[in-house]
Amino acid sequence: MKQQLKKKGIWLGKMELPDLIQLASKKVTSVSPKNASTLGGPYLTKLKGRGMEFAEARPYQPGDDVRHIDWRVTARTGRTHTKLFREERERPVMLVLDQALPMFFGSRQRLKSVQAARIAALLGWRALLRGDRVGGVLFSEQMHREFRPRVDRRHYLRLLSNIMTEHNLVVDRMNEGEWSFSSNILFAEALRRVRQVVQPGSLVYVFSDFSGFDAECKKHLFQLSKQNQVEAYLITDPLEKDTPTSGRYAMSDGKTTAWVNAGNSKTRQIYTNIFEQHQERVASELRLCRVSLNILSTVDNVSAV
Repeated sequence: MKQQLKKKGIWLGKMELPDLIQLASKKVTSVSPKNASTLGGPYLTKLKGRGMEFAEARPYQPGDDVRHIDWRVTARTGRTHTKLFREERERPVMLVLDQALPMFFGSRQRLKSVQAARIAALLGWRALLRGDRVGGVLFSEQMHREFRPRVDRRHYLRLLSNIMTEHNLVVDRMNEGEWSFSSNILFAEALRRVRQVVQPGSLVYVFSDFSGFDAECKKHLFQLSKQNQVEAYLITDPLEKDTPTSGRYAMSDGKTTAWVNAGNSKTRQIYTNIFEQHQERVASELRLCRVSLNILSTVDNVSAV
């Protein structure tokens, strides 16, 4: 029992992410049959992209759009046919989860990486329960995983299982003293891959502390937002903003170590200012990219999201 309590908030439990379906089901409202026949989902926001898929080909009738003529069927049958389309019933949802080492930090309740995994899993469950297709992109210094959006619970459970497995492997290596940090291009490369695999009209969630956010990331997010709805979750921890009021503490970025005198009020203010400036910069850049920003702390309850 003590071992389980010790691991909570640091390791992801086997059923921690799958069990969030119970929380997700409380906030998902079903679409009535009448609305479902005419709408492409229960969203209030305007979808970007065509949102239509090919249904069938039938003989051409006066008034049909000539741009929709099916030339292959026409050539095969010798009679002009036109394509019919239907509205897509499922909206692709892509979860982009940052599992780089800076995310494996936390001073209260849980690591930022755990909180990111929990909110990602919760929003994914909500989308799946609405009937949307859910996929994901996971990335860290040592791995990159892609899951195409599908309306399949088993497929989604495999995605959650990968999140748990990869996360816990990093924690195990950290406990064994295997620390290494790579450059910030990691985040940008993941976003570049998202642009290649995401379908127009998708809802893209990005979960990160944005420590690796740079001009290249901004470019990819801006391009993503042209044809998709993009929402970012900036994951923070209380200790990143405010230091304790007394004592000296060693802080490291993985390469160098510095000592902070928390008993000095000016030092504490500088520390807080650096955090707030980073947050303001990210918020400003995301606004320019037309990306919605949500800030979530490691001590927040995801059920309130």
